[in-house]
Amino acid sequence: MKALASRLAMQHLVNAYSQETGKSILLEKYQQNSSQLTFSQGLTLLVLPLDAIQSQLLVPLSYVSTVGRHRIATLPKVRSKGQFQNMSCVAMVALLLEELVMTSRAGDAQEEVQPCQTTRLDPASLLERWIESRDALTQFLTLRQHEFDDFIQLEQSFIETEQALILGHSMHPAPKSRVGFVHEDWTNFSPEAKSQTPMHYWLVAPDYIAEGDALNTSISSELKQHLYKHLSNTDDACLEKYPHYKLLPLHPWQARYLQCKPWFKQLKSQDQIVDLGERAWAFSPTTSVRTLASFDAPWMLKPSLSVMITNSIRVNLAKECYRGEMTHQLWHSTLGQKILAQCPTLKALNDPAWIALKQQDEIINETICIFRDQPFDKTQQVSCIASLCQDHPSQAQNRFDTLFAYLHQQNPAQDRGQIALYWFQKFLDISLKPLMHVYHQYGMAFESHQQNVLLELEHGLPKYLWLRDNQGFYYIQERATEVLSLFPDLADKAHAVGSQEFVDERFSYYFFGNTLFGLINAIGATGWIKEQQLLDELQQRLLVLFAQYPESSLLHVLLYQETLPYKANLLTRLHELDELIAPVEQQSVYVQLSNPLQLKQKDARYA
Repeated sequence: MKALASRLAMQHLVNAYSQETGKSILLEKYQQNSSQLTFSQGLTLLVLPLDAIQSQLLVPLSYVSTVGRHRIATLPKVRSKGQFQNMSCVAMVALLLEELVMTSRAGDAQEEVQPCQTTRLDPASLLERWIESRDALTQFLTLRQHEFDDFIQLEQSFIETEQALILGHSMHPAPKSRVGFVHEDWTNFSPEAKSQTPMHYWLVAPDYIAEGDALNTSISSELKQHLYKHLSNTDDACLEKYPHYKLLPLHPWQARYLQCKPWFKQLKSQDQIVDLGERAWAFSPTTSVRTLASFDAPWMLKPSLSVMITNSIRVNLAKECYRGEMTHQLWHSTLGQKILAQCPTLKALNDPAWIALKQQDEIINETICIFRDQPFDKTQQVSCIASLCQDHPSQAQNRFDTLFAYLHQQNPAQDRGQIALYWFQKFLDISLKPLMHVYHQYGMAFESHQQNVLLELEHGLPKYLWLRDNQGFYYIQERATEVLSLFPDLADKAHAVGSQEFVDERFSYYFFGNTLFGLINAIGATGWIKEQQLLDELQQRLLVLFAQYPESSLLHVLLYQETLPYKANLLTRLHELDELIAPVEQQSVYVQLSNPLQLKQKDARYA
């Protein structure tokens, strides 16, 4: 499995590097010399210059993508002075990262994100993260090797798709890196290992508890009522001894981590905290690792987890708690119900309540647990978009191959291209139109990237689009006047308001550059239809929308600008930015990439 994991981990890195630096060349078969042809076996070669050592990294591609996520056929090789060099994967990655440091110093990205940085960027940490991610991928592939075909099967429940994302973010250099996990943590708390875990509970004196609920009820009381039937006689006696104490749920890893904190030791010694241990429902970690779901529990739970996963240490913040409360209130208000009636295919997973430990009226972020709606059952076909787009680990297939084969069986008169195009059109019907309506009419936008977007399927076709994670709910200062007049705390307390320019950039990347282009890539990789045909369909839909919203700066950029903003995960990790705690303008590195939706000059008259 290590060879497979190395190829897949290299694919993540090569695609991210090629996209973010723009320093790559595609050589078709007829453009290659004899030694290149021998290595590529007639496949297209992706060539990455290694100027520091006057060499090149040659990568054979089994699938070439218009939107950037290529499939690599075999491990790359370094070619220096006309000869191929035998190098390990780690050595090749180290060379690429050294090259990246040179590129970053010469380019604009570093000046744009960290203008005060004077020390040389050090790629050592990123190399370590890549190795850790590769090794974790090896472990997960080994654990799940007999289930590879299950990842692309037609019918999958919500939790099955959440735990099927073995490969991770396809344009991230270290998608399986988890700084803080050791030993059994990888199998005990990882979705890829199909793990399950109960929550860990503290019984806490009420003076040390902060909580909030959009329904103005007590989430701690509700939790205690639901938990009663799962408690032992000893637990019952403990609750009787401390009748006013409140239950605080924690991720088991986090509970272990927090035991070393001085405040925990002090409060426990004073009987202000009683440690009950792990109890009740067995939760399954979802794609984000820290958010936990169970078909038996009344909520999903999103506890803080002081582990660095991809780009951030996953600790909840108080502003996210308030954002969840207010967003729930918005969707359930008269205005929110009107919006949902206008957009019946759009649904939101709300985060209506939260609870945390406090000291001296200060919330301890590391103890925050957010309560999320749990509307799904085992029969619903609800899939994370990232899992839907994921390749079969060892074959040139993905779940779209299975979906389209099923749809073709139902409609044998339709050709393969019609089937694939129809599916994509249905997806645009349920997603693009309502999201653009909410964006332009109410000034609301979402970090609708592949992991945050859930697609509910019915008979293999898109039915509903579910949006989750209030961390990425934005309200546009210039457009959200009606919403902000009703919910002013969205700006002051939840810090969820941004400028038109800022939200345009984020939404352009998350929904178009990440989700839609990811879908286009995955559908195109099936061979049922070309990526360009799907881009053309999307472009025509945007033209119709631009006629409807002619003043839209977002649609103007998508249709007429030569480049689009993309979040550069590789450069973000190189600069060691934490997306959750950095100032919003400096949470990530963004680069400008060629816009595949730009209208050509001859098409401009139709706009």
